[in-house]
Amino acid sequence: MEKLNWWENRTPRSIDNLKLWVDNPRLDPVESHEMLNDFVEDLLSDTSERDEFIDLVKSIAERGFTSFDPIVVWKDEGGRFVVAEGNRRVLALKLLRKPESAPKGIRKLIREQSKRIDRDSIEKIRVCVAPSYQETRWYILQRHSTGSLLKRWQRLQQQRFILNAYEEQGQDLEATAEITGLKRGEIIEALRYVCLRNIATRIEITSLLTQTEKESVYSYKISMTILERWFGKKLVREKWGVEFDGMDVVIRSLLPSFYNAYGKFLKLMLNPLDNELGFPINTRTIDGRFDEIFNVLPEVEFSEGNALTTIKPEKFDPNKEKEARNIGNETPKVNRKENSEKSKENIDLNKPVKANPDRNQMVSQYQTINVSSYKLKALFKEFQALPVKRYKNIAAASLRVFLDLSVDEFVKSKGLELDIAKKESKGYHEVTLLKRLQFIANGHTESKEAVKVIKELLTHSNEYSLNTLNEYVHGTQTHKTTHRFINGFWDMLSPLLSDLIDLKEK
Repeated sequence: MEKLNWWENRTPRSIDNLKLWVDNPRLDPVESHEMLNDFVEDLLSDTSERDEFIDLVKSIAERGFTSFDPIVVWKDEGGRFVVAEGNRRVLALKLLRKPESAPKGIRKLIREQSKRIDRDSIEKIRVCVAPSYQETRWYILQRHSTGSLLKRWQRLQQQRFILNAYEEQGQDLEATAEITGLKRGEIIEALRYVCLRNIATRIEITSLLTQTEKESVYSYKISMTILERWFGKKLVREKWGVEFDGMDVVIRSLLPSFYNAYGKFLKLMLNPLDNELGFPINTRTIDGRFDEIFNVLPEVEFSEGNALTTIKPEKFDPNKEKEARNIGNETPKVNRKENSEKSKENIDLNKPVKANPDRNQMVSQYQTINVSSYKLKALFKEFQALPVKRYKNIAAASLRVFLDLSVDEFVKSKGLELDIAKKESKGYHEVTLLKRLQFIANGHTESKEAVKVIKELLTHSNEYSLNTLNEYVHGTQTHKTTHRFINGFWDMLSPLLSDLIDLKEK
């Protein structure tokens, strides 16, 4: 009989006993992944990934689970089967079997989908059991690099996987090539750009960035293709004094000036809608409008006899990255006596960042929501990027829409549509936002803070009122569309939104 390879043999295993992979390159290595919810929130943090995951859940609920693409596991030292390939599918199956464990934002949807499938039919699935974790690496890397039907990894996720394999093989290129199935040159190139990304996380550069920009640099979703296109240009490397020595990056320019130029490039790249260029930096504009980009960047300086700086690829250290992310986040201690003597127009350094009326985005990057509505998720993400100082009227009108959709999300998640329609003697969609807010405040929320906000909204004489929101859409007044006022409106609504759509700080 022909001997089967491990990837050709499938063995039934219980979904409940499969352990999700905490080192999955899809996950943010800094975040903790102990509970099922930790995996859900991380894997679904991106809007498009969230939507694709929900489609996956619906597909399994409708058609049942079919393992055309194998799920690969290995047995860890504790005897648990860990999922190397198929973590999203296993996560979907776990939620369908136990919908009560789903996050609040998608719990109702998961419950509805769970009713459509026989949970016993997905208690066990057939998996490929690899002899060890090492045996799985070449397999899953090849699939995520070339598999057309799979959800591909981001570039930095792939590079991180390669770097981990390189470190585990004692920095042996030949051994890394053998276990990953990649060519030697592909590994070297991946490690070079890991170096360049790691340089971007140095304090000399992150100190030049805003907190939002800094978080983007640390995110595995940073556009490595843009960095590769930029540093792939010979002229950039010559003008900035960057050379490649195998997988190492060598800098022969003066480091402060190099950091300054690199930091400015990152600021332009990370603010595609609001930068001095007036256009986004991407692979197309780097090629088509290179001179315009390069000319706004600070000049990188050189000095005779300047010592070369060699940067080697370093393995991702979650603790080190977590510590580095927090640098500059601490609230500065202010001498209150000195502070009281300063101009009243100075911002209080002890004031929470989210309450800073001069911020340029209405919604903080550290705020999240749990909802099923695509429109709400899309609006929320755009609020986090939209420069409110430049687009005040768009932000103001959209805030009214956002509140309406949030109320609708809450009503539907509680199944209150028929109750509201019956009370108002009309179809639910004919009931005004004012009436829906009144209904919620009248015994349908346990949050005293939310009720307080609703009462303020329904008092027309208040500046932050529903009347003002309606004016943004139907009125002609403009004196309440300053960025300070709009930011203040969001802060005022936050306790209510916390109840409606689970708005919270990360």
